[in-house]
Amino acid sequence: MTTTTGTTTQTIRLAIRATPDQVWQALTDGTVTPAYYVGFRAHFGDLAPGSAYSYTAGGGEMITGTVLESEPGRRLTTTFNGHWDPAVAALPESVVTFGIVDPDMPMRGVTILSCVHEGLPATAAARHLETGWVSILSGLKTLLETGTPLVGPAS
Repeated sequence: MTTTTGTTTQTIRLAIRATPDQVWQALTDGTVTPAYYVGFRAHFGDLAPGSAYSYTAGGGEMITGTVLESEPGRRLTTTFNGHWDPAVAALPESVVTFGIVDPDMPMRGVTILSCVHEGLPATAAARHLETGWVSILSGLKTLLETGTPLVGPAS
């Protein structure tokens, strides 16, 4: 995590044994996201810049925002507003960018996924978001590589 002038930029990168299209589908398909995204279902519609998106769970909106940039199989940038906890809801709107690239070194069948979350204040709530991203993206990797969720359904 990098801190500058009271705001943070969180960057998580990982290698996933999957194609860029498989990673993209896992990021944007609401039938897939609950298996790795703490039960949250993605609703992206057409993914056009300017369109609204949300993640829902238990009948409520957990995350809302606007698509800023969408390049299928390569890049997705959105605004981010979390609603699942009062401390998260109090954070200002921020920006999340998922980048999907081929590795710099030859690694057949491997895709590099990055998640950059910018514009967060340097607070405990923002630090908890970084832990959440690590868990969520690890879950995405496990799901794509094994076909099984990292964590079972909540009891």
